[in-house]
Amino acid sequence: MLQEWRTTVRTVALAALPAAMVLVQPDLGSSMVYGAIVVALLFVAGVPGRYFAALGGMLALLIVGVLVLAPMTGHEVLHGYQKDRLTAFLHPNANNSDIAYQQTQSRVAIGSGEKTGRGDRATQTGYNFLPEHHTDFIFSVVGERWGFMGAALVLSLYSLLIWRGLRALTMAKNLYGALIAGGITAMLLFQVFVNVGMTVGIMPITGIPLPLMSYGGSSVITTFLAIGLLQSVYAQGRASTAGKGRLLGF
Repeated sequence: MLQEWRTTVRTVALAALPAAMVLVQPDLGSSMVYGAIVVALLFVAGVPGRYFAALGGMLALLIVGVLVLAPMTGHEVLHGYQKDRLTAFLHPNANNSDIAYQQTQSRVAIGSGEKTGRGDRATQTGYNFLPEHHTDFIFSVVGERWGFMGAALVLSLYSLLIWRGLRALTMAKNLYGALIAGGITAMLLFQVFVNVGMTVGIMPITGIPLPLMSYGGSSVITTFLAIGLLQSVYAQGRASTAGKGRLLGF
């Protein structure tokens, strides 16, 4: 039990270092992705559930320290605009400031798309009522121009990608490959959930891109590399299974 706990703490500590480096950029959203990856790795590695409960308690204490204790001592961890985004998310209708404008316009754009979208008659994204809609709010463009049908198609394609990632996880020939597949799948799932969630108003704006759709070369290249690793894990798993089948005479 002590060895398992040490392994869990060591894994969290190794992820906390790059997450902290990204957080001070500041980039709160990308640092949260590390947390999702760590949870997936611990789950795939077979860490007992009681350790997740302990980590959840530690996370709660960290949040209290960042939001309550640190400001009381004069140390602001979160920037002003980050606090405003959280405030706008918790009270979207009561906050009519510039902070809530982006998310409000995103919801209007997606809602106006209705079933089949407005096509070239799209106004929220076509006339820039929704600023920077080519980056983190690209899903709003899909919702307005192609409506529910287009948004459902995009989400279905992402579901297929996540399913294939889980398939690679089950086909991995060893624990190392399973950890790679599990971490990458969790990263993609978390990015899609948070990005789409913030465009429809169920998640705060954190600056997480939508994989393979948001404008930005680094995000696209990273996602392609991740998918390549998934394909490698799957191919090696299939080769290993085929080799075992030949040995057994199948």
